[in-house]
Amino acid sequence: MLLVLNTILTEEARQRFDELIRDRIYPKVKITIRYLTDYFDDAEDFTHLIIGGSSLSAVEGSEWDEKIFSLLHHFISNNKAVLGLCYGHQVLARFLGGSSVVRKAVRAQYGFRKIRICDNRIFQGLSDLYAMEAHIDEVCNLSEDFEIIASDDEGCIQGFQYQGKPVWGLQFHPELSYFDGLASWERRIREKPHLKEFFFDPVPNHRVMEQNRRIFENFLGF
Repeated sequence: MLLVLNTILTEEARQRFDELIRDRIYPKVKITIRYLTDYFDDAEDFTHLIIGGSSLSAVEGSEWDEKIFSLLHHFISNNKAVLGLCYGHQVLARFLGGSSVVRKAVRAQYGFRKIRICDNRIFQGLSDLYAMEAHIDEVCNLSEDFEIIASDDEGCIQGFQYQGKPVWGLQFHPELSYFDGLASWERRIREKPHLKEFFFDPVPNHRVMEQNRRIFENFLGF
């Protein structure tokens, strides 16, 4: 059974993520979506955990850290599968490596990036990976406990696996198709026009991003 922790704080954006993640996963497995305000007393019922993106900062921390860390402790100590996306990637790294492994990004990333991937089971069946980015925090200074499995031309760590366990962090958003990503960007730029300087779009064809759903299939296969 899959537990998805939706860490988005605003209602409209939270509902959009719910729809996107269900579209990527349903009807493959039974999925339960929870929010930060929910009470968690049934973590033992789940085999897989996905933590999504958020406006929260893993660098600054938040009132929700204890709850998130407690959930991560249960899953990782019981050798259950964990996948962190964007903020989920950053907060997972902080839980495992401490505050020194997250920082404000050297340069914020918005829009699309080509992701260089290593031979790792989470990327099985993928090639020429392009994905949507939207972050100002980043993961850095990882120890040998972490295998860096994805990067980009800007030097950002785009993915890691922890100690060979079924525990992965991905900085990008595999739940977003190309057009979902564009819509997300357009909403963001209306609120913060200054972010235009960080936008980039090297995607050769929108269809190339449809393969990104394989990441969820690969994750759920463990």
